[in-house]
Amino acid sequence: MDEHQDSEAHKRAVLGARIIAGLRAGEFAVAFQPVVHAQTRALFGVECLLRWRHPQYGLLLPGAFASALHDPAVAHEATRFVLDVACQRLRETSQAGGALPRVAVNVQPSQLLDDSLVQMIDEITRRHCVPASCLELELVENEETLPLVATREFTAPLRSLGVQLALDDFGTGYASLASLAGAQVDAVKLAREFLRHGPLRDDSRSAYVIRGVIDMLGRLGMRTVVEGVESAAQMAWLAALPTVYAQGYYVGKPVYEFPVPHEVR
Repeated sequence: MDEHQDSEAHKRAVLGARIIAGLRAGEFAVAFQPVVHAQTRALFGVECLLRWRHPQYGLLLPGAFASALHDPAVAHEATRFVLDVACQRLRETSQAGGALPRVAVNVQPSQLLDDSLVQMIDEITRRHCVPASCLELELVENEETLPLVATREFTAPLRSLGVQLALDDFGTGYASLASLAGAQVDAVKLAREFLRHGPLRDDSRSAYVIRGVIDMLGRLGMRTVVEGVESAAQMAWLAALPTVYAQGYYVGKPVYEFPVPHEVR
């Protein structure tokens, strides 16, 4: 390891320790972004998004500290915090007689290798008296994700609890379409790059690509969520596809309220 790499590793270690201290000091919060059925606009679920109310730097989004979350100890503490907040909100919603949405929590793919993840989920859901089947773990697509989610040894314990799995940011370059055939996941979230070129036309290449991917995922029994929906035109195009779910600023921005206030557009 050269001097630069050593310096970067030290910075990540310092940041990781500061994150753990911040989690314990109450500096973090969880925001919730809605996911809706594109055709009916019905609320399906929410994604939990970590926010750091840093006493010195103000509100920090995950991009500012994501590098430290690759450390197993930091990832464990952050996941525990988000799960605890999410399950507390689910319990409050249940006690108020409300319908429980699917709640997605981002985890590092390497956490599937850690037996304590299953134990953590079981303990937190039991403590809050909420069904683990309300939870979905989102794993970012990278070079280690597909081999892990294709191995029943790592996915079966979560499935035994009723927890679902989703592949996040699909299409960013690591996974091939063929590799999805063996993936033990319930949902695939298409990266916002699919919609980057603006409103879709039925005869555009991006339209052909998205239709083809969605059709394939449906045949594999996987739910499709399209991320980055930011305009009425994009939403209208997706609404013509009966099995698609949508997420993005047009659908709803992340909020701290739960249940998420959602107005049908």
